[in-house]
Amino acid sequence: MKTEFYDEIKLLHLLKAGDTDAYLQLYNKYHSALYAYILRFIKIPELAEDVLQEVFLKIWEIRERINPDLSFQAYLYRISRNSVFKLVKKIAADEELRNQVAYHISETIEDADLNLQWQRYHEILQAAIHQLPPQRQKIFKLCRQEGKKYEEVAAELNISRNTVKEHMVLAVKFLKDYVSRHADIQLIIALFFLK
Repeated sequence: MKTEFYDEIKLLHLLKAGDTDAYLQLYNKYHSALYAYILRFIKIPELAEDVLQEVFLKIWEIRERINPDLSFQAYLYRISRNSVFKLVKKIAADEELRNQVAYHISETIEDADLNLQWQRYHEILQAAIHQLPPQRQKIFKLCRQEGKKYEEVAAELNISRNTVKEHMVLAVKFLKDYVSRHADIQLIIALFFLK
């Protein structure tokens, strides 16, 4: 491995050309700070490390498209943030992974901290529910908070089951989007249990 120091622009030009030494220097330069950034969102060291590896793998795969004149650091952080959100979607779709994450979160958060987290989650969720259109809000509350089946809600409101289902799909999508903008990763993961 070359030991001489290259400035970042030169390293990026070398990376674009496929130089693995330049890639390793950039990896070593940003690894710790990027790991800490990802860990702030994910809170689970193993998953944070996985996301970090995916970020650097992506950098290698798209190295030819990197513009050395733009901020590489900002680019890395943007890719990291996007990778965190992809992980959240993956967690939402994979019940076993959701259970592992929920278990890890419950093991790492103290009871008092957990109560604060859930209180914050409840506040954010209630704020989001209040922003739903009136009919959608009513349907969501009947289905989720009162536990009624779609058929029961449809009969009660004199609308079709498909209308209830459509309102629920749109409500849950809105709530997930709202919470993802207003909460940290643990609260976002909790929201995905709404499915």
